[in-house]
Amino acid sequence: MKTLVLGIGNDIMGDDGVGIHIAREAAGRIISVNVTVEETGAGGLSLLERIRGYDRLIIADAILTEQTEVGKIHRLTLKDLVQTNDSITPHDAALRTTLEIGNSLFPGEMPADVVIFAVETHSVEDIGSEMTAAVRAAVPKVVKMIIEEIEGK
Repeated sequence: MKTLVLGIGNDIMGDDGVGIHIAREAAGRIISVNVTVEETGAGGLSLLERIRGYDRLIIADAILTEQTEVGKIHRLTLKDLVQTNDSITPHDAALRTTLEIGNSLFPGEMPADVVIFAVETHSVEDIGSEMTAAVRAAVPKVVKMIIEEIEGK
């Protein structure tokens, strides 16, 4: 199964960079010809060309629900996006819509299996390269979860 692990965020915006840090750590630990690890600051329709041609998409990003503690890791699927009115993180606010459009434009070329690992943050607007301690501590945990997801554990 051809898999894309995509870290989304901005590494100069504090906790918002968690997806980028996860992708960087995952890139050093995932060694498989069927898995590509990338990072991006883009979201929405600009993701179409990047995700096209993969069977599975695993996204790592920040989330700000203000309902759980900072550093909590959420494992979400497309069903969860439907239940949340498509607004999960600041970067993939239109992920479900993007995939629907992609499936219309490129039938059979969009990932059918989509999982999102989102780390709860206290803010996605703080400028600086430092993440809060709880968010930073979640990075290796999410990388482990991604590896387990890929290995089917």
